[in-house]
Amino acid sequence: MKQRLGIAVALCGDPDFLVLDEPINGLDPQGIIEIRELILKLNRERQITVLISSHILDELSRLATHYGFIDRGRMVREMSAEELEAAARKCMRVTVSDTAALAVVLDGMGAAYKLLSENQADVYARLNVTELTLALHERGCEVRSIEERDESLESFFVNLVGGERHA
Repeated sequence: MKQRLGIAVALCGDPDFLVLDEPINGLDPQGIIEIRELILKLNRERQITVLISSHILDELSRLATHYGFIDRGRMVREMSAEELEAAARKCMRVTVSDTAALAVVLDGMGAAYKLLSENQADVYARLNVTELTLALHERGCEVRSIEERDESLESFFVNLVGGERHA
């Protein structure tokens, strides 16, 4: 109720610009949905620009049209949601019977990849799936699944600011 009351008080002056600091902090799932819908409605119906400061990156990805990434008190990058979508690494999660064979094939194709386990890898390249499958078959490696994956906002942020420092 405190979050809702704070937003209500801020709206009393009929602002064009609203700054919200961690607006969903401490809310239950239903409260999070209600605040998200309120923010979207304020923007859509009253044309209020909303600046949200939050560490809950998944929730921001449902609301934001523009991002500013801050590290150690400095703005390190600003970008639109469209630019973020283009910049976030896309990959194929490949599950196989033998990642050693997969690594040999991917090295031969010049593809960037990361081995995740004995049977899974993320491939950061656009590959012809038929060629990949045939090359793996020639090495006696069975392809069990391939799925497209997008890098999350959280992962993008950690990579941007140097995740090893924050571990």
